[in-house]
Amino acid sequence: MPSHDYSPDWYAIFLDAIPATQTEAEVAFIARQLPLESHASLLDLCCGPGRHANLLASRGYQVLGIDNNAEQIARATAQAHVGASFHTHDIRDLDTLSGEFDGIVNLWASFGYFDDTTNARIVQNIARRMRPGGRAIIDVYNREHMRNLPGSETSDRAGVTVRTRRSWSGNRMRAVLTYGTGAGDDFEWRLYTPDELAQLGAAAGLETVLACAWFTESMPASAEHARMQLVLERR
Repeated sequence: MPSHDYSPDWYAIFLDAIPATQTEAEVAFIARQLPLESHASLLDLCCGPGRHANLLASRGYQVLGIDNNAEQIARATAQAHVGASFHTHDIRDLDTLSGEFDGIVNLWASFGYFDDTTNARIVQNIARRMRPGGRAIIDVYNREHMRNLPGSETSDRAGVTVRTRRSWSGNRMRAVLTYGTGAGDDFEWRLYTPDELAQLGAAAGLETVLACAWFTESMPASAEHARMQLVLERR
């Protein structure tokens, strides 16, 4: 059955293989859009092992990272930089989280796993957890691009053969991953166009100040690019 939980194999094959230069470029984008002097306190939603949070803390930010995966929170805590803290917490329960933040980030397609009502409520709670003028960055796959991908393909990731099967039900995509190790993952989530995600933000009182691709301000979000980032500001 589809899940929004990632297996240890997924982390090893996909996340742990990400080069440091890529993470540094993504954090540099965050720092440009959420400047330290005005957005010093950040909330990292679905932070995983703290890939972004710890690097942001090293730049002087105060960062709280949350994730529903206790094992990954333990990894993040074990290598926590001064200024970063981590807690096991479900993104659906943001309304139970205390405190107000200057900025919130939700990175690497960690949004959209639930039904439309729950997804909208998460965006509303993101807005409520930020001060006026606070900014959120949501990094997801662009449905206009993903629609054009093949139904099945085989690739090599970190020396492991990965077989991917994709299927669609309306605006939701299911991806069944089978690894050469014998393990696998089965995900299903709602994908958005840039306009749809901007509308979701607007309904929560968030104004879109930027919609770009690959953490590059000059590259507009479009069907040409798999990844898109929206920067949303609380009015």
